[in-house]
Amino acid sequence: MKLTYLSAGLLSVTSLFCLTLVNPELASAQCVQSHTGVQVHMGQTPAEQTHNTRFENQGDCTGNASSTTSTQVQVGGDNVRQHQESRHQTRGSSRNPSGVSGPTVSVDTVAPVDVQTPENFPY
Repeated sequence: MKLTYLSAGLLSVTSLFCLTLVNPELASAQCVQSHTGVQVHMGQTPAEQTHNTRFENQGDCTGNASSTTSTQVQVGGDNVRQHQESRHQTRGSSRNPSGVSGPTVSVDTVAPVDVQTPENFPY
């Protein structure tokens, strides 16, 4: 019985030692650039809501992410203007251990919300 416990213990230690010798390559993927924005206006007159997101990338890119978020809220006022400006820049690298090569994925999502209130609303 003692021999069985000793064998099982040695087998466990040996397997752990073997796992440390294995050098798995890390997973990596293309680069991602993203901007997510929300513009909210609540008032009696419509608001001008605009945004400009620029995505720039040079060369193949692997394993990076650039992400921004932006929120604007305005209650009341006349001639309201809301504008969001976002710029992402990604540069490629000569080091690419995964061999994955592809375009940078760029996602731009901005939700303008303009709620027109009735005249008897305080804003």
